[in-house]
Amino acid sequence: MSSKGGGTALTRRNYRLSSDTDKPRATGIVNVKLLSDYLHHVFPSTKPQGPAVASLRKSLGFQDLGAHLERLLSEGEASEDSRDQPVEGRLGPQPVVLDHTSGFEGLLFVDDDLLGVIGHSNFSSIRATTCVYKGKWAYEVLISSQGLMQIGWCTLNCRFNQEEGVGDTPDSYAYDGNRVRKWNVTTTNYGKSWAAGDIVSCLIDLDEGTITFCL
Repeated sequence: MSSKGGGTALTRRNYRLSSDTDKPRATGIVNVKLLSDYLHHVFPSTKPQGPAVASLRKSLGFQDLGAHLERLLSEGEASEDSRDQPVEGRLGPQPVVLDHTSGFEGLLFVDDDLLGVIGHSNFSSIRATTCVYKGKWAYEVLISSQGLMQIGWCTLNCRFNQEEGVGDTPDSYAYDGNRVRKWNVTTTNYGKSWAAGDIVSCLIDLDEGTITFCL
C-alpha cells in the first residue's frame, strides 16, 4: 500500500481480529483443602461429627459435589424415617410441642409454633403432647418474665382449674422460682430465685422415682 502524493512506501501486513483463544487466560492454583472445608461447611452432613471425624472425612471438590448432595439427601430421608420409630419409655409425636387442643384451663395465648405460652388468667395450665413412663427424661423452659409460675410434671389424672395448676394436685410436681418453692399439694423451700431470661431444666428419673429442677 502506498500513500497518495508521497514516495514513502508502507510494508504490507496481514491484520486479523483476535479471537478469545488468543487472549491470555488467568490461571491459578486452588487450595484443595480450603475448597473442601468450604464445601463441607456449606453442605454439612446431617450426622454428628466431632473434630476427629472431621479430620478423617473425604476431600470434597466440585467434581464430587453431586454425589455428596445425593448422600446428604439420603441421610435426611433416613433421619425422617427414624423420627417415626417408637422410642422406649415415651408415647407421643416428634417433636414435642404444647397441646393447645385439650388439658388446659384459663385464658392462654399459645405461639404459632406451639412452643411458647402466655397466661392471662388467675392460674392457667397447659400440657405437652407427649408422656413418658420409663427411663430418664428432661425438658427446658425459657422464662420470659419473672411472674408467678409453677413448672413441672403431671399425669393425665390431673384436672386443672383457674385456682390449681401443676404441683397443686396429688399427682403433679412443680418448681416455683418466683416464690423459691417446690410443690406437691404441700410446699417447701426449694432451689433459687429465677429471673427473665433464665432457663429451667426439668428432669425426671422414672426408674428411681425422682424429679429434679435445675436453674
